[in-house]
Amino acid sequence: MAKTRKSLWLLVLVPFFWHGLGSLAEGCPACWAGYGPGDERFNKPLYDLRILYETQGRTALPAIREALKSGPDPLVQRRAAGYLADLKDADSVPLLEDMLSEVLKRVAFGSFGVRSFEFQTRLAIAHALAKIGPTRIADRIWERYDRLDQQKKSEVPSLLNALGDPRLTEHLLEILDRCEDHQLMVGALEVLAIGGNAQALAFLRSKVAEWEGQGTEASKAEDSTAPLDYFVLRLRAEQAISQIEERQKGS
Repeated sequence: MAKTRKSLWLLVLVPFFWHGLGSLAEGCPACWAGYGPGDERFNKPLYDLRILYETQGRTALPAIREALKSGPDPLVQRRAAGYLADLKDADSVPLLEDMLSEVLKRVAFGSFGVRSFEFQTRLAIAHALAKIGPTRIADRIWERYDRLDQQKKSEVPSLLNALGDPRLTEHLLEILDRCEDHQLMVGALEVLAIGGNAQALAFLRSKVAEWEGQGTEASKAEDSTAPLDYFVLRLRAEQAISQIEERQKGS
């Protein structure tokens, strides 16, 4: 009986919760001031989602999934993804994978690239999937890498790292070896610095030697306007080597 009452209570609460989310554009910051700490101070839907999670736990899963899928605010979506991960909600994996697969679709709405708001949401989703696991979405992303435009490709290193791709280093070295686009190479080096393993060291050292004294040259990517700057790439490679070596000492 108690379980039934709790379920009925949730069904009653969900419409009010979504009414709050839907009124995001209508409310004013002053009206919502003081709802909670940090980002919640001027964000009632974010506050409402936390209260729902803290008071209902797993019973709130349908509303949390809906917040991720349809939430009007990226902060709400990212928090919802984190809650699904905390609750180890295996039933949400198809939804998470579908939302992350936006980066693979030939026709997709929204913006892409590591500076886009949507990328931060996809990154939160990738972290959630890694915690819930298992998933083959990392393999699917890499298998279609060549079909992506430059903005979508720029997201791939960070997404693979967040997903815990066991072949992360191998894939990042392949991006570097192609010398396709300066920003793609910088992105790969940045992720190698934080997530690469010792497999990368010999390759990176060879690249540092190869790039020594080189200046710039045109990118091979048709939709890229930035030339390959080997001075910058060499510095980034040296930084990656240093950070990988530090991790090896600490392991």
